[in-house]
Amino acid sequence: MNLKAKPWIGLALGGLCLTLLTAPAAPAMAAGKKIIVGEIAPIALFWPDFVALKKGFYAKEGLDIDPIYVGAVAAAVQQVVAGSLDIADTTCETSIRAEAKTGDVTIIAEMVSKWPYSMMASPSIKTAADLKGKKVILSTPKQDIALIWDQWLRDQGMQPTDVDQVFDGATPNRYAALVNGAVSVAAVSQPFDFRAMDEGYKQLVDFSFYAKEYSFVCIVARKSWLKDNRDTAMAYLRAVSEAVTWLYDPANKTEAIDILTAVSKQNREIVVKTYDYYFDKVHPYSKGLKISPVGIRNIVDAVTQIGDMDAATAKQQFYDTSFLPH
Repeated sequence: MNLKAKPWIGLALGGLCLTLLTAPAAPAMAAGKKIIVGEIAPIALFWPDFVALKKGFYAKEGLDIDPIYVGAVAAAVQQVVAGSLDIADTTCETSIRAEAKTGDVTIIAEMVSKWPYSMMASPSIKTAADLKGKKVILSTPKQDIALIWDQWLRDQGMQPTDVDQVFDGATPNRYAALVNGAVSVAAVSQPFDFRAMDEGYKQLVDFSFYAKEYSFVCIVARKSWLKDNRDTAMAYLRAVSEAVTWLYDPANKTEAIDILTAVSKQNREIVVKTYDYYFDKVHPYSKGLKISPVGIRNIVDAVTQIGDMDAATAKQQFYDTSFLPH
């Protein structure tokens, strides 16, 4: 198959609690249903989560969300399986692998359907041929970005073995490795790629336009938890879906930028560039959090192709659409 087609470990792994705003007319919501949610890092990919929290969309659904930054996609799904998280954002591919292995985790929504990741290179890297013998930092071996990167190298007449690949699950850490000179190329998401461009680094690949029809960020939960918390899971997805709709409304641009600037602690000018890139060009978020069967199947096929899943396992369905907003 032709593939054409996270993350701040330095942050304290603490919870950010939302104080619910309740009204006398809705006493049933006063207590707030507590959910422990795993997020990867305060970066633009997870903008809907930040909006749902800051704008009170969770509170409106009677939820008390306790999000925790876990630093890597694998950690997110591992903690869901272990029961220390109820729900988590992670890559769809990571969830698929976990369900194939454990059977007790499933995708309940797709939040990001495009791949707004860039391979940022030091100024000395002009073409793919310049990468020979150079060090490249990716998220995880044989997974998501690494699979796409390997295919891109092949498309450019190179082989993955022509470069020295190292790994770190957090975008800020990969960015730091690039600017510190530890690597020549780094896979980063927004706003770190814009920051790198402002500092003179070259965008070697924009996966938003290279990786097509491949599901990216999914919302996952344990099947056993979902069985006992169907209404809660549906309320959670309604809140996130409302945040996606809110983000796509141009009238909310300034406030959306304010929210991500505060959460990510990035320069506001960089966040403005991220907003324009997302909502004028890429449109990365899945409206209604709809799951793409084709996008999921392409990920399953990619994992199967490299020998990490057998054909029988690959036939199962790795998602459940029954929790999605109607």
